[in-house]
Order: sequence, then structure tokens, then C-alpha cells
Amino acid sequence: MLLLRREGAHEARLLSVRAVDRACYIISDGSAVVKSGVLQNSSVVDKVNDEEQYALKVCFVKAAAGAAATRIAGEAALWHRRFNYLGFQNLKRAVKMVDGMPSAVPDAERVPGTICGPCVDGTMVQAPHQRFTTTTSLCELVHTDVCGPLPMSLEGSVYFITTLEEKSGFIMATPMKTKGMAPDVLKARIKKPETLNGTTVKRVRHDGAKEYLTTNFKTCYEDKGITPEPTAPYKSQQNGKAKRVNRTLMERVRAALHDAGAAA
Repeated sequence: MLLLRREGAHEARLLSVRAVDRACYIISDGSAVVKSGVLQNSSVVDKVNDEEQYALKVCFVKAAAGAAATRIAGEAALWHRRFNYLGFQNLKRAVKMVDGMPSAVPDAERVPGTICGPCVDGTMVQAPHQRFTTTTSLCELVHTDVCGPLPMSLEGSVYFITTLEEKSGFIMATPMKTKGMAPDVLKARIKKPETLNGTTVKRVRHDGAKEYLTTNFKTCYEDKGITPEPTAPYKSQQNGKAKRVNRTLMERVRAALHDAGAAA
């Protein structure tokens, strides 16, 4: 992906990256971009303002995926929008079920070389995160995460904190009344795998939530020689094992509440 800007009649490259976390937008003059040739692999998604600046989303896609997002010609394009961007084949079937749809809709064709911006934007997803294992010994890495707020329990807890020792898969979940309890709870839970395995925890991975960034936490890490590993912003995949633990626990909780006839 490239970030471009206009300098006179030429385009200047500001940044080139292999991948970005979020959608990459290009702000530039529309006519200049057309002349530059970059639209061979991109499309004008939307107009930013009335000063001839456009938001472009460069999207390298396979031929089959590109065809599915190609604009539909004629009156069928209006019905495509009315049905909240229903797929082309399903739109053709709808003609037989809906009164008032023009009979010409099934005969509509796609416009080669075009892109339906809302379809592309609505179906765009982040590439899968690469999986890898980084531990070779017990207590080398502990994953932790806080989940909540949830409906208050009988004892007044609205959060819970989980810890997962990566090598053994040993999991602990502890309810909490406030997030401020996280430092003390985590320190106690770290001692458990250390006692069971006869070794000390070396790394703790968590997100950048403020409950993990307190002075109390930092002092604890320094005293025990633990290396904290906060994940990058908006990259929960880097702590995916902790997120998976939370999801599994909540699935069991919702199932139990549903079985008891209580609201989940």
C-alpha cells in the first residue's frame, strides 16, 4: 500500500508499507491519481470534500473476489442498494419473490473495471494473525486478561481476571469487584504455578489496559525479575490465548444461565 500526495502534476510517495492494522486511505487529487496509473489496483471509494480530494483504498484482491464486488449496471444497482447490498445472484432470485421489482433486474450485468465501494468496505476483514509458539519451559510465559463488567454476582463481583501458563495450559480465573484489585490478584495467582512447577515466572503478557500499568505492577515485576509484555494497541491477537480463555468461560456461563432460565 502507498500513501500519495499531489505535488504539482506529479505524485510523491510518502510511505510504503507491507501491511497496516487498519484500512489504508490515500488522500490525493482525483484527476492526478487517475493519470498516475495507480488505479489499476485500486478504486475511488468516496469523495472527502469539495476540494477535489478523494479517499482511495488500495486493495489487491484475487480475480474471483474482485468480481464479487464489481458494480452492477442499470436499474439493478438501485435495487442492490435498497436490499442493503444483497449479492447479485440473490438479487436475481428476489425478483420472483418481491412485487414491484423491474423484470430487467435479472438481465443486468456487471460493469467491468469498476468496484462497488460499500461492498468492498463492508466485507473487508483483517488478515489472520500468524500463530507461533514462544515457550520452551514451564513458567516461561503467563497470559492474563481482565473480562467485564458483567452482571453483579451474589458476592458483588462484576469482573474476573484469568491467568494461563502457556506451556502446561494451567488456567485460573478469579472474580473481582473492581479492576483496581487486579495487581494484588495477579501477584497471588502468579505464585500458584511457581509453587507447582518449582520455578519462577519469567514473562507476563497482557494488553495495555491501565490496570496493568500501575506503579504497583511495575514494582512487583522489578522485584521478581518478570518481564512484562504489553500487546500493541488494537492487536488482541498477540494475547489471543487469554482472549480464548475468557471466551470459553463466558460460553459456559451463558449456557448455564440459559439452562437455568436466567437472562445471560
